[in-house]
Amino acid sequence: MSTRAENLKRRWKRIKPAVQFTVAAALLIVLGMNANSLVESFRRRIPHEGWKRFRPPHETAALLVDGADLWTGGRDGLSLIDWKNRALLSLPKNAPSVDRVRSIIKDSQGTIWVGHGNGIDKLSGGHWSHIDTPLGAVEAILERRSGEIWASGDNGLARLDTGGFKMVRDSATLGLQNVFSMFEDHTGALWIASESPTNGGLASLSPQGVWQTYTHNPGLAHTSVSTIFEARDGALWFATGFGQRGGACRLKDEQWSCLGKKDGLTSDRVRTIYQDSGGRFWIGSETNGLAYQSGPGWRALTPDVGMTGWEVKRIVETPDGTLWMGTEDGVTMINKDAPELRGGWAQ
Repeated sequence: MSTRAENLKRRWKRIKPAVQFTVAAALLIVLGMNANSLVESFRRRIPHEGWKRFRPPHETAALLVDGADLWTGGRDGLSLIDWKNRALLSLPKNAPSVDRVRSIIKDSQGTIWVGHGNGIDKLSGGHWSHIDTPLGAVEAILERRSGEIWASGDNGLARLDTGGFKMVRDSATLGLQNVFSMFEDHTGALWIASESPTNGGLASLSPQGVWQTYTHNPGLAHTSVSTIFEARDGALWFATGFGQRGGACRLKDEQWSCLGKKDGLTSDRVRTIYQDSGGRFWIGSETNGLAYQSGPGWRALTPDVGMTGWEVKRIVETPDGTLWMGTEDGVTMINKDAPELRGGWAQ
């Protein structure tokens, strides 16, 4: 054997244990990651009494109850669920092919409006039609008490007028990076919000036409605001959060208060807020599942007990009292008599 070959052999003997250790460690890491993934996947497939999970649809950011139908929308477009029979339906053949659906509403005339990444499509009299807007991607659609249709998105706020949507205010004028959500409260004031972590906040338009901004309002736990909700008592709630800060913030009689993880929520990064027909609050997070009122405190729901995903983006209730939740990975259905909820459902 040549001297060079002998040197290589001796060198391999010296480094062989280290190489074997490194390879073994890498395999353990890979196997461990795969094992965690398999365990997570298996856990999500275990059936739970009173629950049902729907995939598809997957990422779901919009829900609308329309008679016996539940319309869902998300990254991959529209889907349709028969909520009474708990079954996924095929879309009508004339349904539009859209993506990044963020808002679905039904107005007082029976027209369904769908806001998505390329404008708005509407269903009226069984026929779909497309409407371009100056907003870029459309994030929210709202019918106001007056019957006017408003929309918001990347570029600001617009109102449907003769000939199409016209800008009311652009994002720069509003002082927000975009307008992610809209809500009209019981007084007729319009509220808009941006979920931008660096240039977000709130603004309101009073019935008298006066704008007010809350971009740096100390009552907000964070200026990234994703949901605006009005409770039965007339209080306004705002889902806020980014990074390690945020919470569910309440405004009533010009007084602010906020709930967070220290109060029993699953996270300070709050994504959505909902109050069901029994008066119970449901507060969804961006990364840690859902918290719901149980007596004087809160209980958590996560994929470990049946949720399809960790981020709860939208919640609606069907007439039978069933809760439907859109997440980053599917739709979760929970009956009010599910074992996990027994003993605490508000009547």
